Amino acid sequence: MESIFPGLTHAPNLHPLVVHFPIVFWVTAAIAWAFATFHENERVWQFGRWLHVSGAIAAVIATAVGFWVTDRMGHDSPGHDLIHVHRDFMLVATTLSILIAALGWWWRGPDKKWRIGLTTASLILVSVMTLGADRGAELAFRYGIGVAGDPPPHTQGHDHDHGHEHEPSSSSPDAHDHGSHQH
Repeated sequence: MESIFPGLTHAPNLHPLVVHFPIVFWVTAAIAWAFATFHENERVWQFGRWLHVSGAIAAVIATAVGFWVTDRMGHDSPGHDLIHVHRDFMLVATTLSILIAALGWWWRGPDKKWRIGLTTASLILVSVMTLGADRGAELAFRYGIGVAGDPPPHTQGHDHDHGHEHEPSSSSPDAHDHGSHQH
Protein backbone atom coordinates (compact mmCIF):
# COMPACT_ATOMS: atom_id res chain seq x y z
CA MET A 1 0.00 0.00 0.00
CA GLU A 2 2.87 2.39 0.79
CA SER A 3 4.25 2.14 -2.74
CA ILE A 4 0.88 3.17 -4.21
CA PHE A 5 -0.14 5.79 -1.62
CA PRO A 6 3.00 6.94 0.24
CA GLY A 7 1.37 10.23 1.21
CA LEU A 8 -1.71 8.65 2.76
CA THR A 9 0.32 5.89 4.38
CA HIS A 10 2.36 8.46 6.30
CA ALA A 11 -0.40 10.99 6.90
CA PRO A 12 -0.73 11.63 10.62
CA ASN A 13 -4.47 12.24 10.14
CA LEU A 14 -7.14 12.36 7.45
CA HIS A 15 -8.34 15.93 8.09
CA PRO A 16 -6.39 17.42 5.13
CA LEU A 17 -7.89 14.76 2.89
CA VAL A 18 -11.50 15.71 3.60
CA VAL A 19 -11.32 19.50 4.11
CA HIS A 20 -10.94 20.27 0.44
CA PHE A 21 -14.36 18.88 -0.49
CA PRO A 22 -16.49 21.52 1.28
CA ILE A 23 -14.14 24.24 0.04
CA VAL A 24 -14.63 23.25 -3.60
CA PHE A 25 -18.37 22.69 -3.19
CA TRP A 26 -18.92 26.06 -1.46
CA VAL A 27 -16.88 28.12 -3.92
CA THR A 28 -18.47 26.42 -6.93
CA ALA A 29 -21.96 26.80 -5.42
CA ALA A 30 -21.44 30.52 -4.83
CA ILE A 31 -20.29 31.00 -8.41
CA ALA A 32 -23.21 28.93 -9.73
CA TRP A 33 -25.77 30.89 -7.72
CA ALA A 34 -24.28 34.24 -8.72
CA PHE A 35 -24.40 33.20 -12.37
CA ALA A 36 -27.93 31.78 -12.03
CA THR A 37 -29.20 34.90 -10.26
CA PHE A 38 -27.91 37.36 -12.83
CA HIS A 39 -28.74 35.19 -15.85
CA GLU A 40 -32.00 33.78 -14.45
CA ASN A 41 -30.89 30.23 -15.17
CA GLU A 42 -32.96 27.67 -13.23
CA ARG A 43 -30.76 24.66 -14.05
CA VAL A 44 -27.62 26.38 -12.79
CA TRP A 45 -29.52 27.44 -9.66
CA GLN A 46 -30.48 23.81 -9.02
CA PHE A 47 -26.87 22.75 -9.61
CA GLY A 48 -25.78 25.32 -6.97
CA ARG A 49 -28.41 23.97 -4.59
CA TRP A 50 -26.98 20.44 -4.89
CA LEU A 51 -23.47 21.80 -4.43
CA HIS A 52 -24.56 23.54 -1.22
CA VAL A 53 -26.11 20.34 0.11
CA SER A 54 -22.96 18.40 -0.80
CA GLY A 55 -20.80 21.09 0.82
CA ALA A 56 -22.82 20.98 4.04
CA ILE A 57 -22.47 17.18 4.24
CA ALA A 58 -18.74 17.35 3.47
CA ALA A 59 -18.29 20.12 6.07
CA VAL A 60 -19.96 18.04 8.77
CA ILE A 61 -17.58 15.18 7.95
CA ALA A 62 -14.53 17.50 7.91
CA THR A 63 -15.63 19.02 11.23
CA ALA A 64 -16.05 15.60 12.83
CA VAL A 65 -12.62 14.51 11.62
CA GLY A 66 -11.15 17.82 12.84
CA PHE A 67 -12.56 17.29 16.33
CA TRP A 68 -11.25 13.71 16.34
CA VAL A 69 -7.75 14.87 15.32
CA THR A 70 -7.73 17.67 17.90
CA ASP A 71 -8.80 15.27 20.62
CA ARG A 72 -6.02 12.85 19.66
CA MET A 73 -3.45 15.68 19.77
CA GLY A 74 -4.53 16.71 23.24
CA HIS A 75 -5.31 20.09 24.71
CA ASP A 76 -1.74 20.61 25.90
CA SER A 77 -0.18 20.20 22.45
CA PRO A 78 1.78 23.13 20.97
CA GLY A 79 -0.39 25.51 18.98
CA HIS A 80 -3.66 24.30 20.47
CA ASP A 81 -4.91 27.87 20.93
CA LEU A 82 -4.33 28.48 17.20
CA ILE A 83 -6.38 25.38 16.42
CA HIS A 84 -9.30 26.99 18.29
CA VAL A 85 -9.20 30.02 15.98
CA HIS A 86 -9.30 27.76 12.90
CA ARG A 87 -12.03 25.64 14.47
CA ASP A 88 -14.22 28.63 15.34
CA PHE A 89 -14.11 30.05 11.80
CA MET A 90 -14.93 26.65 10.34
CA LEU A 91 -17.78 26.02 12.81
CA VAL A 92 -19.34 29.31 11.71
CA ALA A 93 -18.82 28.35 8.06
CA THR A 94 -20.32 24.89 8.59
CA THR A 95 -23.34 26.34 10.42
CA LEU A 96 -23.87 28.91 7.64
CA SER A 97 -23.55 26.13 5.08
CA ILE A 98 -26.23 24.02 6.74
CA LEU A 99 -28.57 27.03 6.98
CA ILE A 100 -27.98 28.04 3.35
CA ALA A 101 -28.44 24.46 2.11
CA ALA A 102 -31.65 24.10 4.12
CA LEU A 103 -33.06 27.44 2.92
CA GLY A 104 -32.01 26.70 -0.65
CA TRP A 105 -33.70 23.32 -0.48
CA TRP A 106 -36.82 24.61 1.26
CA TRP A 107 -37.31 27.69 -0.91
CA ARG A 108 -37.78 26.78 -4.57
CA GLY A 109 -39.55 29.78 -6.06
CA PRO A 110 -38.24 32.14 -8.73
CA ASP A 111 -38.29 35.22 -6.43
CA LYS A 112 -35.21 37.26 -7.33
CA LYS A 113 -34.97 38.78 -3.81
CA TRP A 114 -34.61 35.30 -2.27
CA ARG A 115 -31.98 34.37 -4.82
CA ILE A 116 -30.01 37.55 -4.20
CA GLY A 117 -30.23 36.93 -0.44
CA LEU A 118 -29.10 33.31 -0.71
CA THR A 119 -26.34 34.23 -3.15
CA THR A 120 -25.13 36.95 -0.77
CA ALA A 121 -25.21 34.44 2.11
CA SER A 122 -23.25 32.02 -0.06
CA LEU A 123 -20.60 34.67 -0.73
CA ILE A 124 -20.40 35.44 3.00
CA LEU A 125 -19.95 31.70 3.63
CA VAL A 126 -17.03 31.63 1.17
CA SER A 127 -15.49 34.64 2.94
CA VAL A 128 -15.71 33.04 6.39
CA MET A 129 -14.43 29.74 4.95
CA THR A 130 -11.47 31.56 3.39
CA LEU A 131 -10.48 33.03 6.76
CA GLY A 132 -10.81 29.62 8.44
CA ALA A 133 -8.93 27.81 5.67
CA ASP A 134 -6.16 30.40 5.91
CA ARG A 135 -5.82 29.68 9.64
CA GLY A 136 -5.68 25.95 8.87
CA ALA A 137 -2.99 26.56 6.26
CA GLU A 138 -1.04 28.62 8.78
CA LEU A 139 -1.21 25.74 11.27
CA ALA A 140 0.12 23.25 8.72
CA PHE A 141 2.49 25.30 6.58
CA ARG A 142 3.85 27.82 9.05
CA TYR A 143 3.90 25.79 12.24
CA GLY A 144 3.84 22.20 10.97
CA ILE A 145 0.90 21.29 13.20
CA GLY A 146 -0.83 18.12 12.12
CA VAL A 147 1.89 17.02 9.71
CA ALA A 148 4.41 14.22 10.07
CA GLY A 149 7.42 16.47 9.47
CA ASP A 150 9.80 13.80 8.16
CA PRO A 151 12.56 15.35 6.04
CA PRO A 152 12.42 14.32 2.36
CA PRO A 153 15.10 11.92 1.18
CA HIS A 154 18.13 13.38 -0.55
CA THR A 155 18.15 12.09 -4.11
CA GLN A 156 21.63 11.11 -5.20
CA GLY A 157 22.61 11.76 -8.78
CA HIS A 158 19.79 14.20 -9.56
CA ASP A 159 20.82 16.27 -12.57
CA HIS A 160 20.04 19.95 -12.11
CA ASP A 161 21.01 20.90 -15.65
CA HIS A 162 17.65 22.28 -16.74
CA GLY A 163 19.15 25.08 -18.79
CA HIS A 164 19.58 27.44 -15.85
CA GLU A 165 21.41 27.68 -12.57
CA HIS A 166 19.61 27.20 -9.26
CA GLU A 167 20.43 30.07 -6.98
CA PRO A 168 19.37 30.63 -3.39
CA SER A 169 16.57 33.09 -2.87
CA SER A 170 17.37 36.45 -1.34
CA SER A 171 15.41 35.48 1.77
CA SER A 172 17.46 32.37 2.51
CA PRO A 173 20.21 32.55 5.12
CA ASP A 174 22.69 31.35 2.48
CA ALA A 175 21.81 34.14 0.06
CA HIS A 176 24.71 36.06 -1.31
CA ASP A 177 25.49 38.77 -3.84
CA HIS A 178 24.69 37.27 -7.24
CA GLY A 179 26.29 40.16 -9.08
CA SER A 180 29.80 38.90 -8.43
CA HIS A 181 29.23 35.51 -10.11
CA GLN A 182 29.78 34.85 -13.75
CA HIS A 183 27.23 32.59 -15.41
